[in-house]
Amino acid sequence: MTARQEWDQWRAAREASLGEEHGWLSLTGFAWLPDEPSALPGLPGLWWAGEDGAHVRAEEQDRLVTDVGPVLGRASADVAESGSLHWVRHDDRVVELLRRGGRLAVRTRDPQAPARLAFKGVPTWEHDPEWVRPATFTPAQEPVTVEVATAREDLVQQARVVGTVDVDIAGVRHRLSAVPAGDGLALLFHDATNEVTSAPWRSVATEAPDPGGNLVVDFNRAVNLPFAFSDHGTCPAPVSGNRIAVAVTAGEKRPA
Repeated sequence: MTARQEWDQWRAAREASLGEEHGWLSLTGFAWLPDEPSALPGLPGLWWAGEDGAHVRAEEQDRLVTDVGPVLGRASADVAESGSLHWVRHDDRVVELLRRGGRLAVRTRDPQAPARLAFKGVPTWEHDPEWVRPATFTPAQEPVTVEVATAREDLVQQARVVGTVDVDIAGVRHRLSAVPAGDGLALLFHDATNEVTSAPWRSVATEAPDPGGNLVVDFNRAVNLPFAFSDHGTCPAPVSGNRIAVAVTAGEKRPA
């Protein structure tokens, strides 16, 4: 199989994932949970957060259901920082519970979301072998936790930097902070296409470096984070300094 054929298969899987019933294109609402039982826009029941987690109070006519059955009275749940949970269902919608920056929030995922129903794929640059770049990983002596901005003005998150990746682009060496992603690394980056033909930032994942720190960064697989498709993402921004000085004309463009 050629590199282009592998990329085509990867693109097909990527877009199928985006279009799943309760995938990233299904987001229709976000709300920080209040301290006292309160109604939330578009949702039945009363919702709030306390030191012991998130709570919802509902009656039979509210049609709220968890994995253990209908919510008749109060249901509670909690998640760790940066975690999320498909917690409550309302008909075919899912209410997702998440914790960001120490606060609990809920996010609605609706299969009938206009973005999902209208989805016809993500625009991309053509696959270009020149954007498959050799690189070198230098691990940090100890992982460092740094604050980063996010897609929300009311939220700051923390990123766990495990080292740096040096990659040469257009004759210039760029050093990018790397965060863990599965068995490999993720590089969140700005570049000169941002806000013109691409989203404000993108991310590219790599496999784990070899014992000598060598790896490959395939910018053809640079992707938009969920915030590029929805106003309800909480996506972290790149670590300060993760800026590529040239236009990375590879990977996903800004969604239509």
